[in-house]
Amino acid sequence: MYCKRVLILQQTRDIFAEKGKQLCGMVKLVNCADKTNVTVFVTNVDLSKQREWCILLNFGGKCVFRKLTTLANETFALKRHSLEQVACLLVAGGETWTEVARAHLGDAILCDMLTRQMSNLPTQGMTEYEQFVSATDNFYPDFTLDISALQKTSGQRYKVVEEYSNAFERFYASGGSTNYYQSVKEEIVKVFVQFPPYYPLINKYKNCFFVRVDFPNSERYFVMGVLQKQGVIKYICYGLPAERKGISDKDFVLVENNPTSFYMLFQDADTGQITTLNDV
Repeated sequence: MYCKRVLILQQTRDIFAEKGKQLCGMVKLVNCADKTNVTVFVTNVDLSKQREWCILLNFGGKCVFRKLTTLANETFALKRHSLEQVACLLVAGGETWTEVARAHLGDAILCDMLTRQMSNLPTQGMTEYEQFVSATDNFYPDFTLDISALQKTSGQRYKVVEEYSNAFERFYASGGSTNYYQSVKEEIVKVFVQFPPYYPLINKYKNCFFVRVDFPNSERYFVMGVLQKQGVIKYICYGLPAERKGISDKDFVLVENNPTSFYMLFQDADTGQITTLNDV
């Protein structure tokens, strides 16, 4: 069913507005078919102050965020959300994120919920894995996974894992003379886009992104992720659920975590060699 809501942004801080003007704008939300289409327009912004911009959206308690590439009619689509009660914050980035404007239809507490979540936003430039996070369409950590749904689609998506495996083999066949991560970056991106984020490990490590890869027609799965330091990918990680203790392979490290612990391999993103996890 078609449904449309328009939120009028009200300035809450004037530090990024043009001199003598008030920053204002609107966020249009349109439900059509299985999508919520979003349009963001903001005017009277002092563009001489270079900043990253994000829009935070709260759909009756379901919160998402998205980096904005423009303030003039940015459009994107989310999976369908209820528009009965909605709220949004416009925030500017830097060393920290600053709320600039807000709007809501329904309970104003929805905006306050978004304010409390601002500390979870990535700071400085959004790295690749942070863009993956923003695309997951789920700002809050959600530990529940629909395993049956994952299994139905994993057969089709598993092709990208095969492509990554082939890229992995090509790197070593060539003698490994180039930067490993750069040589397989395209294939890793495809894996991260196709498979769901795994929040228990995302929450364990700072500056990381993990996905859960379910094997087709099976209850077995593994996790794959990247860890970064100072904006640079340092490790690619592969983990198997620790169903038993005392695995004999010395390259695997037991990573204890809740609700599942993993035997993890840490691969140096530069050399491609299995390594130990240093300070990240």
